[in-house]
Amino acid sequence: MDTAEFKEIVDEIVISNGMSKRRSCYYLEGNEIIIVLGLQKSSYTSSYYFNLGYIIKDLNDKKYPNYTEGNVRLRFEFELYGKNTDIVDIKEVLIDQLANELGRNILFYVSPITNIEALKNLIKEQPILLFQTTLITKQYLQIE
Repeated sequence: MDTAEFKEIVDEIVISNGMSKRRSCYYLEGNEIIIVLGLQKSSYTSSYYFNLGYIIKDLNDKKYPNYTEGNVRLRFEFELYGKNTDIVDIKEVLIDQLANELGRNILFYVSPITNIEALKNLIKEQPILLFQTTLITKQYLQIE
């Protein structure tokens, strides 16, 4: 598929899962946090990364922050071609694979994370996220 088709499919999947699009990022805003999803193009191939940032409103006053400003950040992983990967090659991926894997990631990392407590629980379930959590965020959430 080409870039335009890829981005159209991503738009459809992400927006149908409750996020809204502004410029090149997707947003889901709750009372305490904003979740930002952004695509990052590989410099060397026709591939993309899906980067996610959780922005805690008490620690950030921007209305539309970028995922790079996330207090906690992660990159979606996809099960493609019989292996786990964090990069999606648009020349190789099948539409159904993309839809299934992107939807799975959204249902796990976006939809249930509606407040600070849910974010803390996610970090406890996946302690690897501590490596992508800022120090001020760890202090704010009272986690180590």
